[in-house]
Amino acid sequence: MLAQIRIMARLELCNLLGINILRFTKDKRKKKRAVMLSVLWILLIIMLLFYVGGLSWGLVEIGAGEDVPAYVIAISSMLIFVFGILKAGSIIFRRQGYDMVVSLPVRKGAVVLGRFLRMYTENLLMAALVLLPGIAVYAWQMRPDVSFYLCAFLGIWSVPLLPMTVAILIGALVTGISSRMRHKSLVASTLTIVFVFAIMYGSSRLTSVEGMESLEIMEELSGMISAMLERFYPPAVLLGTAIVNGEISRCLMYTGLFLSVFAAAAAAVSACFQSICRNLYTTAARHDYQMGDLKADSALVSLCRKEFRRYFSSSIYVSNTIIGPLMGCVISGALLFTGPARVKELLPVPVDLAVIAPFLLAGTFCMMTTAATSVSMEGKEWWLAKSLPLPARTVLDAKLLMNLILILPFYLVSEVFLILALKPGLQDSFWMMVIPAVILLFACVYGITVNLHFPVLDWENEVSVVKQSASAVLGGMGGAVLAILGGAGACLVPEGYSGGYRAVLCVLLLGITCLMYRKNNRIDLREL
Repeated sequence: MLAQIRIMARLELCNLLGINILRFTKDKRKKKRAVMLSVLWILLIIMLLFYVGGLSWGLVEIGAGEDVPAYVIAISSMLIFVFGILKAGSIIFRRQGYDMVVSLPVRKGAVVLGRFLRMYTENLLMAALVLLPGIAVYAWQMRPDVSFYLCAFLGIWSVPLLPMTVAILIGALVTGISSRMRHKSLVASTLTIVFVFAIMYGSSRLTSVEGMESLEIMEELSGMISAMLERFYPPAVLLGTAIVNGEISRCLMYTGLFLSVFAAAAAAVSACFQSICRNLYTTAARHDYQMGDLKADSALVSLCRKEFRRYFSSSIYVSNTIIGPLMGCVISGALLFTGPARVKELLPVPVDLAVIAPFLLAGTFCMMTTAATSVSMEGKEWWLAKSLPLPARTVLDAKLLMNLILILPFYLVSEVFLILALKPGLQDSFWMMVIPAVILLFACVYGITVNLHFPVLDWENEVSVVKQSASAVLGGMGGAVLAILGGAGACLVPEGYSGGYRAVLCVLLLGITCLMYRKNNRIDLREL
Protein backbone atom coordinates (compact mmCIF):
# COMPACT_ATOMS: atom_id res chain seq x y z
CA MET A 1 0.00 0.00 0.00
CA LEU A 2 2.81 2.43 0.86
CA ALA A 3 4.50 1.72 -2.46
CA GLN A 4 1.24 2.42 -4.30
CA ILE A 5 0.75 5.69 -2.41
CA ARG A 6 4.30 6.72 -3.25
CA ILE A 7 3.77 5.99 -6.95
CA MET A 8 0.44 7.82 -7.15
CA ALA A 9 1.80 10.81 -5.24
CA ARG A 10 4.78 10.95 -7.59
CA LEU A 11 2.45 10.91 -10.60
CA GLU A 12 0.43 13.75 -9.10
CA LEU A 13 3.48 15.86 -8.23
CA CYS A 14 5.66 15.25 -11.29
CA ASN A 15 4.08 18.15 -13.18
CA LEU A 16 3.28 20.43 -10.25
CA LEU A 17 3.10 24.05 -11.46
CA GLY A 18 3.95 22.86 -15.00
CA ILE A 19 7.60 22.16 -14.15
CA ASN A 20 7.70 18.87 -16.10
CA ILE A 21 6.38 20.50 -19.28
CA LEU A 22 8.95 23.28 -18.98
CA ARG A 23 11.76 20.74 -18.60
CA PHE A 24 10.97 18.61 -21.63
CA THR A 25 9.03 20.78 -24.08
CA LYS A 26 10.64 21.62 -27.43
CA ASP A 27 8.34 24.57 -28.07
CA LYS A 28 10.31 27.80 -27.60
CA ARG A 29 7.11 29.84 -27.26
CA LYS A 30 6.00 27.70 -24.32
CA LYS A 31 9.36 28.15 -22.64
CA LYS A 32 9.22 31.89 -23.19
CA ARG A 33 5.72 32.09 -21.74
CA ALA A 34 6.79 29.94 -18.80
CA VAL A 35 9.71 32.26 -18.07
CA MET A 36 7.46 35.33 -18.24
CA LEU A 37 4.93 33.61 -15.98
CA SER A 38 7.70 32.70 -13.52
CA VAL A 39 8.84 36.33 -13.39
CA LEU A 40 5.24 37.39 -12.74
CA TRP A 41 4.82 34.90 -9.90
CA ILE A 42 8.13 35.96 -8.37
CA LEU A 43 6.99 39.60 -8.34
CA LEU A 44 3.65 38.64 -6.78
CA ILE A 45 5.42 36.53 -4.15
CA ILE A 46 7.76 39.40 -3.28
CA MET A 47 4.76 41.72 -2.89
CA LEU A 48 3.04 39.17 -0.64
CA LEU A 49 6.16 38.75 1.50
CA PHE A 50 6.45 42.50 2.03
CA TYR A 51 2.74 42.80 2.75
CA VAL A 52 2.69 40.07 5.39
CA GLY A 53 5.97 41.28 6.84
CA GLY A 54 4.59 44.80 7.11
CA LEU A 55 1.44 43.59 8.86
CA SER A 56 3.49 41.54 11.30
CA TRP A 57 5.79 44.46 12.03
CA GLY A 58 2.76 46.68 12.66
CA LEU A 59 1.35 44.17 15.15
CA VAL A 60 4.63 44.12 17.04
CA GLU A 61 4.75 47.93 17.10
CA ILE A 62 1.28 48.23 18.67
CA GLY A 63 2.16 45.71 21.36
CA ALA A 64 0.48 42.67 19.80
CA GLY A 65 3.69 40.83 18.98
CA GLU A 66 2.62 37.69 20.83
CA ASP A 67 -0.33 37.42 18.42
CA VAL A 68 1.77 37.43 15.24
CA PRO A 69 2.10 33.61 14.87
CA ALA A 70 -1.62 33.10 15.51
CA TYR A 71 -2.42 35.95 13.13
CA VAL A 72 -0.42 34.56 10.18
CA ILE A 73 -1.70 31.03 10.90
CA ALA A 74 -5.29 32.31 10.73
CA ILE A 75 -4.64 34.19 7.46
CA SER A 76 -2.97 31.23 5.75
CA SER A 77 -5.67 28.85 6.98
CA MET A 78 -8.41 31.11 5.65
CA LEU A 79 -6.73 31.29 2.22
CA ILE A 80 -6.30 27.52 2.11
CA PHE A 81 -9.89 26.95 3.19
CA VAL A 82 -11.53 29.33 0.70
CA PHE A 83 -9.41 28.30 -2.27
CA GLY A 84 -9.70 24.64 -1.25
CA ILE A 85 -13.50 24.70 -1.38
CA LEU A 86 -13.38 26.18 -4.89
CA LYS A 87 -11.01 23.56 -6.29
CA ALA A 88 -11.20 20.46 -4.06
CA GLY A 89 -13.86 18.66 -6.09
CA SER A 90 -12.11 19.33 -9.40
CA ILE A 91 -8.79 17.93 -8.14
CA ILE A 92 -9.94 14.95 -6.07
CA PHE A 93 -12.62 13.81 -8.54
CA ARG A 94 -11.16 15.08 -11.80
CA ARG A 95 -12.19 13.30 -14.94
CA GLN A 96 -8.94 13.53 -16.91
CA GLY A 97 -7.19 10.18 -16.77
CA TYR A 98 -9.88 8.56 -14.64
CA ASP A 99 -10.36 5.59 -17.00
CA MET A 100 -6.64 4.86 -16.95
CA VAL A 101 -6.33 5.28 -13.17
CA VAL A 102 -9.21 2.93 -12.28
CA SER A 103 -7.76 0.27 -14.56
CA LEU A 104 -4.44 0.25 -12.70
CA PRO A 105 -3.83 -2.52 -10.13
CA VAL A 106 -3.80 -0.04 -7.24
CA ARG A 107 -6.21 0.58 -4.42
CA LYS A 108 -8.56 3.52 -4.71
CA GLY A 109 -7.28 4.75 -1.35
CA ALA A 110 -3.81 5.15 -2.87
CA VAL A 111 -5.29 7.24 -5.70
CA VAL A 112 -7.19 9.47 -3.28
CA LEU A 113 -4.25 9.87 -0.91
CA GLY A 114 -1.97 10.75 -3.82
CA ARG A 115 -4.35 13.56 -4.78
CA PHE A 116 -4.60 14.62 -1.13
CA LEU A 117 -0.81 14.88 -1.00
CA ARG A 118 -0.79 16.99 -4.14
CA MET A 119 -3.27 19.43 -2.59
CA TYR A 120 -1.26 19.39 0.63
CA THR A 121 1.95 20.29 -1.23
CA GLU A 122 0.26 23.21 -3.02
CA ASN A 123 -1.32 24.44 0.21
CA LEU A 124 1.96 24.07 2.11
CA LEU A 125 3.66 26.36 -0.40
CA MET A 126 0.82 28.88 -0.02
CA ALA A 127 0.98 28.68 3.77
CA ALA A 128 4.76 29.10 3.79
CA LEU A 129 4.48 32.36 1.82
CA VAL A 130 2.33 33.78 4.61
CA LEU A 131 3.89 32.09 7.64
CA LEU A 132 7.59 32.57 6.92
CA PRO A 133 7.67 36.39 6.70
CA GLY A 134 5.45 36.74 9.77
CA ILE A 135 7.54 34.35 11.84
CA ALA A 136 10.76 35.96 10.55
CA VAL A 137 9.59 39.43 11.64
CA TYR A 138 8.54 38.07 15.04
CA ALA A 139 11.87 36.29 15.52
CA TRP A 140 13.86 39.39 14.51
CA GLN A 141 12.04 41.76 16.85
CA MET A 142 11.14 39.52 19.80
CA ARG A 143 14.34 37.41 19.97
CA PRO A 144 12.78 34.10 21.17
CA ASP A 145 14.78 31.07 22.30
CA VAL A 146 15.56 27.90 20.33
CA SER A 147 12.36 26.10 21.31
CA PHE A 148 10.38 28.71 19.36
CA TYR A 149 12.09 27.71 16.12
CA LEU A 150 11.47 24.01 16.70
CA CYS A 151 7.80 24.66 17.38
CA ALA A 152 7.57 26.99 14.38
CA PHE A 153 8.94 24.24 12.13
CA LEU A 154 6.32 21.79 13.40
CA GLY A 155 3.62 24.42 13.04
CA ILE A 156 4.43 25.38 9.45
CA TRP A 157 4.04 21.91 7.99
CA SER A 158 0.94 21.10 10.07
CA VAL A 159 -0.97 24.37 9.45
CA PRO A 160 -2.48 23.33 6.06
CA LEU A 161 -3.81 20.01 7.36
CA LEU A 162 -6.95 21.14 9.18
CA PRO A 163 -8.32 23.84 6.79
CA MET A 164 -7.47 21.71 3.78
CA THR A 165 -9.24 18.69 5.26
CA VAL A 166 -12.41 20.65 6.02
CA ALA A 167 -12.33 22.22 2.55
CA ILE A 168 -11.94 18.80 0.91
CA LEU A 169 -14.81 17.35 2.92
CA ILE A 170 -17.06 20.24 1.90
CA GLY A 171 -15.89 19.88 -1.70
CA ALA A 172 -16.54 16.14 -1.58
CA LEU A 173 -19.97 16.77 -0.07
CA VAL A 174 -20.84 19.27 -2.80
CA THR A 175 -19.55 16.94 -5.50
CA GLY A 176 -21.30 13.92 -4.00
CA ILE A 177 -24.66 15.70 -3.80
CA SER A 178 -24.40 17.15 -7.30
CA SER A 179 -23.28 13.83 -8.80
CA ARG A 180 -26.73 12.35 -8.14
CA MET A 181 -28.53 15.16 -9.92
CA ARG A 182 -29.16 15.79 -13.57
CA HIS A 183 -27.41 19.16 -13.91
CA LYS A 184 -24.27 18.20 -12.01
CA SER A 185 -22.09 21.21 -12.76
CA LEU A 186 -24.81 23.76 -12.10
CA VAL A 187 -25.75 22.16 -8.78
CA ALA A 188 -22.11 21.90 -7.72
CA SER A 189 -21.52 25.56 -8.60
CA THR A 190 -24.59 26.67 -6.66
CA LEU A 191 -23.65 24.71 -3.56
CA THR A 192 -20.07 25.98 -3.69
CA ILE A 193 -21.19 29.60 -3.99
CA VAL A 194 -23.64 29.13 -1.09
CA PHE A 195 -20.84 27.76 1.09
CA VAL A 196 -18.49 30.63 0.16
CA PHE A 197 -21.08 33.31 0.93
CA ALA A 198 -22.00 31.55 4.18
CA ILE A 199 -18.32 31.60 5.19
CA MET A 200 -18.01 35.29 4.27
CA TYR A 201 -21.13 36.15 6.26
CA GLY A 202 -19.99 34.11 9.26
CA SER A 203 -16.55 35.71 9.16
CA SER A 204 -18.03 39.20 9.09
CA ARG A 205 -20.21 38.37 12.09
CA LEU A 206 -17.34 36.82 14.04
CA THR A 207 -14.92 39.67 13.36
CA SER A 208 -17.38 42.47 13.99
CA VAL A 209 -16.45 44.48 17.05
CA GLU A 210 -18.89 46.92 18.54
CA GLY A 211 -17.66 50.35 19.44
CA MET A 212 -14.63 50.53 17.16
CA GLU A 213 -14.96 54.30 17.18
CA SER A 214 -14.11 54.46 20.88
CA LEU A 215 -10.59 55.67 21.66
CA GLU A 216 -10.41 53.51 24.75
CA ILE A 217 -11.02 50.38 22.72
CA MET A 218 -8.46 51.45 20.11
CA GLU A 219 -5.90 51.64 22.90
CA GLU A 220 -6.66 48.02 23.74
CA LEU A 221 -6.14 46.85 20.17
CA SER A 222 -3.87 44.01 21.20
CA GLY A 223 -6.59 42.41 23.31
CA MET A 224 -9.11 42.95 20.53
CA ILE A 225 -6.91 41.08 18.04
CA SER A 226 -6.57 38.12 20.42
CA ALA A 227 -10.33 38.02 21.02
CA MET A 228 -11.02 38.23 17.29
CA LEU A 229 -8.67 35.36 16.51
CA GLU A 230 -10.22 33.20 19.22
CA ARG A 231 -13.69 33.76 17.77
CA PHE A 232 -12.63 33.41 14.16
CA TYR A 233 -10.29 30.38 14.25
CA PRO A 234 -9.47 28.93 17.71
CA PRO A 235 -6.88 26.38 16.43
CA ALA A 236 -4.74 29.31 15.23
CA VAL A 237 -4.64 30.71 18.77
CA LEU A 238 -3.89 27.31 20.33
CA LEU A 239 -1.08 26.53 17.91
CA GLY A 240 0.23 30.11 17.90
CA THR A 241 0.37 30.20 21.69
CA ALA A 242 2.25 26.89 21.78
CA ILE A 243 4.77 28.22 19.24
CA VAL A 244 5.31 31.49 21.12
CA ASN A 245 5.78 29.68 24.45
CA GLY A 246 8.05 27.06 22.90
CA GLU A 247 5.86 24.17 24.13
CA ILE A 248 7.08 21.33 21.92
CA SER A 249 4.81 18.72 23.51
CA ARG A 250 1.70 20.79 22.77
CA CYS A 251 2.86 21.41 19.19
CA LEU A 252 3.33 17.67 18.73
CA MET A 253 -0.13 17.05 20.18
CA TYR A 254 -1.80 19.55 17.84
CA THR A 255 0.18 18.22 14.88
CA GLY A 256 -0.92 14.67 15.67
CA LEU A 257 -4.53 15.83 16.01
CA PHE A 258 -4.47 17.63 12.67
CA LEU A 259 -2.82 14.62 11.02
CA SER A 260 -5.48 12.30 12.44
CA VAL A 261 -8.25 14.47 11.02
CA PHE A 262 -6.45 14.49 7.67
CA ALA A 263 -6.18 10.69 7.63
CA ALA A 264 -9.84 10.25 8.65
CA ALA A 265 -10.95 12.55 5.82
CA ALA A 266 -8.83 10.61 3.32
CA ALA A 267 -10.44 7.36 4.48
CA ALA A 268 -13.94 8.83 4.19
CA VAL A 269 -13.35 10.17 0.68
CA SER A 270 -11.73 6.88 -0.40
CA ALA A 271 -14.84 4.98 0.63
CA CYS A 272 -17.04 7.15 -1.61
CA PHE A 273 -14.51 7.89 -4.36
CA GLN A 274 -15.55 5.37 -6.99
CA SER A 275 -19.29 5.82 -6.53
CA ILE A 276 -19.02 9.62 -6.80
CA CYS A 277 -16.85 9.36 -9.93
CA ARG A 278 -19.25 6.86 -11.46
CA ASN A 279 -22.20 9.18 -10.91
CA LEU A 280 -20.25 12.18 -12.18
CA TYR A 281 -19.03 10.65 -15.41
CA THR A 282 -22.06 8.63 -16.46
CA THR A 283 -25.21 10.00 -18.02
CA ALA A 284 -28.70 8.65 -18.48
CA ALA A 285 -30.24 9.13 -21.90
CA ARG A 286 -33.96 9.18 -22.55
CA HIS A 287 -35.32 7.37 -25.60
CA ASP A 288 -38.39 9.49 -26.27
CA TYR A 289 -36.62 12.03 -28.46
CA GLN A 290 -38.76 13.47 -31.24
CA MET A 291 -37.55 15.53 -34.14
CA GLY A 292 -38.86 19.08 -34.01
CA ASP A 293 -38.45 22.11 -36.20
CA LEU A 294 -34.87 22.82 -37.16
CA LYS A 295 -33.70 26.39 -36.76
CA ALA A 296 -30.69 28.10 -38.27
CA ASP A 297 -28.77 30.82 -36.43
CA SER A 298 -25.88 33.01 -37.38
CA ALA A 299 -22.34 31.85 -36.67
CA LEU A 300 -21.99 34.38 -33.83
CA VAL A 301 -25.16 33.22 -32.06
CA SER A 302 -24.22 29.54 -32.45
CA LEU A 303 -20.73 30.13 -31.05
CA CYS A 304 -22.17 32.18 -28.18
CA ARG A 305 -24.49 29.29 -27.26
CA LYS A 306 -21.51 26.96 -27.37
CA GLU A 307 -19.67 29.25 -24.95
CA PHE A 308 -22.59 29.13 -22.52
CA ARG A 309 -22.74 25.33 -22.70
CA ARG A 310 -19.03 25.07 -21.96
CA TYR A 311 -19.33 27.60 -19.14
CA PHE A 312 -22.14 25.83 -17.31
CA SER A 313 -20.52 22.43 -17.83
CA SER A 314 -17.65 23.38 -15.48
CA SER A 315 -18.46 23.98 -11.83
CA ILE A 316 -15.00 25.40 -11.08
CA TYR A 317 -15.38 27.87 -13.97
CA VAL A 318 -18.81 29.03 -12.79
CA SER A 319 -18.01 29.28 -9.08
CA ASN A 320 -14.84 31.33 -9.66
CA THR A 321 -16.33 33.81 -12.12
CA ILE A 322 -19.87 34.36 -10.83
CA ILE A 323 -18.93 35.31 -7.26
CA GLY A 324 -17.90 38.83 -8.31
CA PRO A 325 -21.26 39.75 -9.92
CA LEU A 326 -23.11 38.17 -7.01
CA MET A 327 -21.06 40.20 -4.54
CA GLY A 328 -21.91 43.33 -6.53
CA CYS A 329 -25.62 42.65 -6.06
CA VAL A 330 -25.16 41.81 -2.37
CA ILE A 331 -23.14 44.96 -1.65
CA SER A 332 -25.59 47.17 -3.54
CA GLY A 333 -28.52 45.55 -1.74
CA ALA A 334 -26.80 45.95 1.64
CA LEU A 335 -26.24 49.63 0.87
CA LEU A 336 -29.95 50.01 0.08
CA PHE A 337 -31.12 48.36 3.30
CA THR A 338 -28.52 49.78 5.71
CA GLY A 339 -28.50 53.26 4.22
CA PRO A 340 -25.55 55.35 2.99
CA ALA A 341 -25.23 57.14 6.34
CA ARG A 342 -24.14 53.94 8.08
CA VAL A 343 -21.58 53.20 5.33
CA LYS A 344 -20.09 56.69 5.59
CA GLU A 345 -19.54 56.16 9.32
CA LEU A 346 -17.45 53.07 8.61
CA LEU A 347 -15.23 54.75 6.00
CA PRO A 348 -11.87 56.08 7.30
CA VAL A 349 -12.14 59.32 5.28
CA PRO A 350 -15.18 61.33 4.18
CA VAL A 351 -16.02 60.63 0.53
CA ASP A 352 -18.95 61.14 -1.77
CA LEU A 353 -20.51 57.69 -2.22
CA ALA A 354 -22.17 58.74 -5.47
CA VAL A 355 -18.67 59.34 -6.92
CA ILE A 356 -16.88 56.18 -5.78
CA ALA A 357 -19.85 53.75 -5.87
CA PRO A 358 -19.61 53.02 -9.63
CA PHE A 359 -15.89 52.24 -9.29
CA LEU A 360 -16.52 49.91 -6.35
CA LEU A 361 -19.29 48.18 -8.28
CA ALA A 362 -17.08 47.76 -11.34
CA GLY A 363 -14.25 46.42 -9.14
CA THR A 364 -16.40 43.62 -7.72
CA PHE A 365 -17.76 42.71 -11.16
CA CYS A 366 -14.29 42.54 -12.71
CA MET A 367 -12.59 40.39 -10.06
CA MET A 368 -12.58 37.44 -12.48
CA THR A 369 -14.18 37.71 -15.91
CA THR A 370 -14.97 34.64 -17.98
CA ALA A 371 -13.21 36.23 -20.96
CA ALA A 372 -9.85 36.11 -19.15
CA THR A 373 -9.68 32.32 -19.50
CA SER A 374 -12.20 31.68 -22.29
CA VAL A 375 -9.53 30.71 -24.84
CA SER A 376 -7.65 28.46 -22.43
CA MET A 377 -10.86 26.70 -21.41
CA GLU A 378 -11.08 25.33 -24.97
CA GLY A 379 -8.22 23.03 -24.02
CA LYS A 380 -7.40 20.30 -26.47
CA GLU A 381 -10.59 21.07 -28.42
CA TRP A 382 -9.19 24.42 -29.53
CA TRP A 383 -8.39 22.96 -32.93
CA LEU A 384 -12.13 22.77 -33.62
CA ALA A 385 -12.64 26.50 -33.09
CA LYS A 386 -9.58 27.66 -35.00
CA SER A 387 -10.30 25.32 -37.94
CA LEU A 388 -13.74 26.84 -38.56
CA PRO A 389 -14.01 28.86 -41.80
CA LEU A 390 -14.63 31.99 -39.79
CA PRO A 391 -12.54 35.08 -39.06
CA ALA A 392 -10.92 35.44 -35.66
CA ARG A 393 -13.29 38.32 -34.95
CA THR A 394 -16.36 36.03 -34.93
CA VAL A 395 -14.79 33.47 -32.61
CA LEU A 396 -13.57 36.08 -30.14
CA ASP A 397 -16.78 38.13 -30.35
CA ALA A 398 -18.73 35.07 -29.18
CA LYS A 399 -16.56 34.85 -26.05
CA LEU A 400 -16.91 38.57 -25.42
CA LEU A 401 -20.68 38.53 -25.99
CA MET A 402 -21.15 35.56 -23.66
CA ASN A 403 -19.33 37.38 -20.84
CA LEU A 404 -21.39 40.55 -21.30
CA ILE A 405 -24.72 38.69 -21.46
CA LEU A 406 -23.81 36.74 -18.31
CA ILE A 407 -23.06 39.90 -16.33
CA LEU A 408 -25.95 42.01 -17.69
CA PRO A 409 -28.69 40.91 -15.24
CA PHE A 410 -26.40 41.37 -12.21
CA TYR A 411 -25.35 44.77 -13.53
CA LEU A 412 -28.96 45.94 -13.95
CA VAL A 413 -30.01 44.74 -10.49
CA SER A 414 -27.00 46.38 -8.84
CA GLU A 415 -27.61 49.66 -10.65
CA VAL A 416 -31.23 49.74 -9.50
CA PHE A 417 -30.15 49.10 -5.88
CA LEU A 418 -27.46 51.80 -6.03
CA ILE A 419 -29.73 54.46 -7.50
CA LEU A 420 -32.47 53.71 -4.99
CA ALA A 421 -29.99 53.76 -2.11
CA LEU A 422 -27.99 56.88 -2.99
CA LYS A 423 -30.69 58.90 -4.84
CA PRO A 424 -28.07 60.72 -6.93
CA GLY A 425 -28.69 63.66 -9.22
CA LEU A 426 -29.04 63.36 -12.98
CA GLN A 427 -25.32 63.71 -13.70
CA ASP A 428 -24.23 61.27 -10.98
CA SER A 429 -26.90 58.78 -12.11
CA PHE A 430 -25.52 58.94 -15.65
CA TRP A 431 -21.97 58.25 -14.52
CA MET A 432 -23.17 55.58 -12.12
CA MET A 433 -24.47 53.62 -15.10
CA VAL A 434 -21.77 54.47 -17.63
CA ILE A 435 -18.57 53.98 -15.59
CA PRO A 436 -19.19 50.33 -14.58
CA ALA A 437 -20.28 49.51 -18.13
CA VAL A 438 -17.11 51.03 -19.63
CA ILE A 439 -14.81 49.33 -17.11
CA LEU A 440 -16.59 46.00 -17.64
CA LEU A 441 -16.19 46.27 -21.40
CA PHE A 442 -12.52 47.12 -20.96
CA ALA A 443 -12.03 44.19 -18.53
CA CYS A 444 -13.59 41.68 -20.95
CA VAL A 445 -11.54 42.82 -23.97
CA TYR A 446 -8.42 43.08 -21.82
CA GLY A 447 -9.01 39.56 -20.50
CA ILE A 448 -9.19 38.12 -24.01
CA THR A 449 -6.05 40.07 -24.96
CA VAL A 450 -4.08 38.60 -22.07
CA ASN A 451 -5.41 35.10 -22.70
CA LEU A 452 -4.36 35.26 -26.36
CA HIS A 453 -0.81 36.02 -25.21
CA PHE A 454 -0.77 33.44 -22.39
CA PRO A 455 -2.95 30.54 -23.56
CA VAL A 456 -2.86 27.24 -21.64
CA LEU A 457 -4.36 24.60 -23.93
CA ASP A 458 -2.68 21.41 -22.68
CA TRP A 459 -4.06 21.55 -19.13
CA GLU A 460 -4.86 18.45 -17.11
CA ASN A 461 -7.26 20.13 -14.72
CA GLU A 462 -9.51 23.17 -15.07
CA VAL A 463 -8.12 24.51 -11.77
CA SER A 464 -4.76 25.18 -13.43
CA VAL A 465 -6.52 27.45 -15.94
CA VAL A 466 -9.11 29.19 -13.79
CA LYS A 467 -6.99 29.80 -10.68
CA GLN A 468 -3.29 29.30 -11.44
CA SER A 469 -2.63 30.59 -14.97
CA ALA A 470 -1.17 33.93 -15.96
CA SER A 471 -4.41 34.82 -17.72
CA ALA A 472 -6.40 34.26 -14.53
CA VAL A 473 -4.05 36.52 -12.55
CA LEU A 474 -3.33 39.27 -15.08
CA GLY A 475 -6.51 39.18 -17.15
CA GLY A 476 -8.89 38.34 -14.33
CA MET A 477 -7.73 41.10 -11.97
CA GLY A 478 -6.86 43.81 -14.49
CA GLY A 479 -10.32 45.37 -14.49
CA ALA A 480 -10.55 45.28 -10.69
CA VAL A 481 -7.16 47.01 -10.29
CA LEU A 482 -8.19 49.64 -12.83
CA ALA A 483 -11.45 50.28 -10.95
CA ILE A 484 -9.54 50.72 -7.67
CA LEU A 485 -7.12 53.18 -9.27
CA GLY A 486 -9.99 55.04 -10.95
CA GLY A 487 -11.88 55.28 -7.65
CA ALA A 488 -8.76 56.57 -5.88
CA GLY A 489 -8.35 59.22 -8.57
CA ALA A 490 -12.00 60.23 -8.23
CA CYS A 491 -11.48 60.79 -4.50
CA LEU A 492 -8.42 62.99 -5.09
CA VAL A 493 -9.86 65.16 -7.88
CA PRO A 494 -11.49 68.39 -6.65
CA GLU A 495 -15.27 68.39 -6.72
CA GLY A 496 -15.48 70.95 -9.51
CA TYR A 497 -13.43 68.76 -11.84
CA SER A 498 -15.13 65.45 -10.95
CA GLY A 499 -17.37 65.37 -14.03
CA GLY A 500 -14.48 66.14 -16.36
CA TYR A 501 -12.31 63.49 -14.73
CA ARG A 502 -14.96 60.81 -15.20
CA ALA A 503 -15.60 61.87 -18.81
CA VAL A 504 -11.89 61.81 -19.71
CA LEU A 505 -11.45 58.45 -17.98
CA CYS A 506 -14.35 56.87 -19.89
CA VAL A 507 -13.16 58.23 -23.25
CA LEU A 508 -9.61 57.03 -22.56
CA LEU A 509 -10.77 53.55 -21.57
CA LEU A 510 -13.03 53.27 -24.61
CA GLY A 511 -10.14 54.27 -26.86
CA ILE A 512 -7.80 51.68 -25.31
CA THR A 513 -10.55 49.06 -25.52
CA CYS A 514 -11.05 49.74 -29.23
CA LEU A 515 -7.31 49.44 -29.89
CA MET A 516 -7.09 46.12 -28.03
CA TYR A 517 -10.22 44.84 -29.79
CA ARG A 518 -8.82 45.63 -33.24
CA LYS A 519 -5.47 44.06 -32.37
CA ASN A 520 -7.15 40.88 -31.12
CA ASN A 521 -9.11 40.52 -34.35
CA ARG A 522 -5.89 40.58 -36.40
CA ILE A 523 -4.39 37.62 -34.53
CA ASP A 524 -4.09 34.36 -36.46
CA LEU A 525 -5.78 31.82 -34.19
CA ARG A 526 -4.05 28.94 -35.96
CA GLU A 527 -0.74 30.02 -34.45
CA LEU A 528 -1.92 29.59 -30.85
